[in-house]
Amino acid sequence: MRTIKVAVIGAGFMGSMHASIFAGDPRAELVAVVDRDTARAKAVADGLGGGVRVYGSHEELLANETLDLVSICTPDHLHLEPALAIAAKGINLFVEKPIASTLEEGRKIVAACQASGVKLGVGYLLRFDPRYYKARELIETGKIGTPIHVYARRNSARTEGPKRYAGTLPLAMHVTVHDVDMVLWMLKGQTPVTAYAQQTEILLGEMGTQDTLAGVVRFSGGTVVTFESAWSLPAGARHMIDARLEMIGTEGSFEVQCGDSGLYFADNQTSREIDTQHWPEMGGKVGGDLRIELSSVLDWIGGADCHVATGEEALLSLELTQALVRSADTGEVQRFS
Repeated sequence: MRTIKVAVIGAGFMGSMHASIFAGDPRAELVAVVDRDTARAKAVADGLGGGVRVYGSHEELLANETLDLVSICTPDHLHLEPALAIAAKGINLFVEKPIASTLEEGRKIVAACQASGVKLGVGYLLRFDPRYYKARELIETGKIGTPIHVYARRNSARTEGPKRYAGTLPLAMHVTVHDVDMVLWMLKGQTPVTAYAQQTEILLGEMGTQDTLAGVVRFSGGTVVTFESAWSLPAGARHMIDARLEMIGTEGSFEVQCGDSGLYFADNQTSREIDTQHWPEMGGKVGGDLRIELSSVLDWIGGADCHVATGEEALLSLELTQALVRSADTGEVQRFS
């Protein structure tokens, strides 16, 4: 297979890891890193050795490079413009979740990729977490039977998400959307019927975001799903992310427990878990679920099958997540046609 030429747009938290993974994969050539803050983009590029070029905009990138894949890791509300331009150039596209900040923008991205005949993948990392993947296999092989109830929890410390994202998009768009995609993936064939949610803004309201969101969704097959999301745990909480997924079915049940990374560190000043699952750094390289995901995307660009979320699936996740947000804002049950 020929080398896949890749560029990364966005040199922040996720973009820097995308760049590192692509730069270290022998199937890929990381051509460029793009960021409005060119100093930040240069710092990422310089850390990956020579030959990685730096641009301040996607327009500069597309005017100067021939590419096979572009990974967009900008804030969600900045996905649309580069995505449309990349699709128009006939370049395959990978977008960090959610696909966009609004359904209208998400639909435009999907339509543009369909019109140009390019591949579009959306970065829902949990699909590449072996724990969630194996849980889905239990459903696919009939061991759970018909799903009756699902409980999805994703809580984290107030020092994590709010520090990076407060005031940009609602908590649900950063946190709950992960579990929404996973539930939709696991309940394939069912569609949401009603959604109801409540939220609190006691602690983080002044920062422009929510402390917690709790929602209940009924699906067309009768399954009921309870979502719980928060980023208001105390700074000293043991778990970086206290997450779990439970399903009860007619023939069996499972629990996916993600609270404990397996490595806990304490000294005289602090205590914390060290990530061993999503993007741990080993020998100077980013590993874990993120490496598996992006490696699978490269296989996919090369013609292999891949369970990366499609644009259409990402629209469904966005639609349900926004319904939960509307319900929490208005106090009204949201109904799907």
